[in-house]
Amino acid sequence: MILTLFVAAMLTVEQEVLANNKIKREIPTLFFHGFGGTVHSMDYLINQAQIDGYATRTLTVTVNPQGKVRIYGQWPQNTRNPEIQVLFLNNHESDYHHTAVWIDSILKVLHQKYGVTRFNAVAHSWGNNAVMYYLETYSKKKNQPQIDSLVNIAAPMQVLNRNIYRRNDWRYSNQLNRDFKSYIAPNSNIRRLHIRELNIIGQLTPEDHFDKAVPVSSAKSLQRVFKGPHQSYESRIFTGPRAEHSALTRRNPKVLHDIEHFLWDREKPTQ
Repeated sequence: MILTLFVAAMLTVEQEVLANNKIKREIPTLFFHGFGGTVHSMDYLINQAQIDGYATRTLTVTVNPQGKVRIYGQWPQNTRNPEIQVLFLNNHESDYHHTAVWIDSILKVLHQKYGVTRFNAVAHSWGNNAVMYYLETYSKKKNQPQIDSLVNIAAPMQVLNRNIYRRNDWRYSNQLNRDFKSYIAPNSNIRRLHIRELNIIGQLTPEDHFDKAVPVSSAKSLQRVFKGPHQSYESRIFTGPRAEHSALTRRNPKVLHDIEHFLWDREKPTQ
């Protein structure tokens, strides 16, 4: 409901941009919220990166429960480091296999309308599972835009603590185990990708090995995935109140700093 009202109130003009694959644009960065995410989930990262002079907010892409993609906003050809906010109107879709199909639809539209061939992705929480499953299942298709850099934030990649998600069986389903095993297989499609990855992990205190939602061990397991010959893996563990699951994307300037430098300031080492 929040997403629907926001779209109706703030984004009134759908952009119908003709495809032109000859136009050279900079690689866009797509921001994917997690389960129950809203228009505010990734706003801090997107807006502050623009304020800091690293990137430029351009499009907002929505996907309805039937998979219909709509695009709002403007993306001028000479935009520096374009940022694209992705909003799933069914933001409580627990099956990330369905969400991965929506990601596939989004990238098809961006390829057709804007000539996108490569992209970056920043994903939070359950959105990570959709992005990872997309990379394993759909990125090998012909003419599919390929990922360049990936930022995983608070990624629940493996079975979670039942005491944390007592009422949400889907969060520790067999599907998580099956898919993760496919990602770490030597012949997995993910291992073949040319990709840079930054894994951001939250830990409330040295004694609490989780960010209030995702155990550190679950997020850390991504280091077992990105071992391909054309891949790099980095990780950061943040601690304290601002390392809480939602706070990592909404009010943590250190997380923002690392993302900005990883994605858009490659010549300077991350502090």
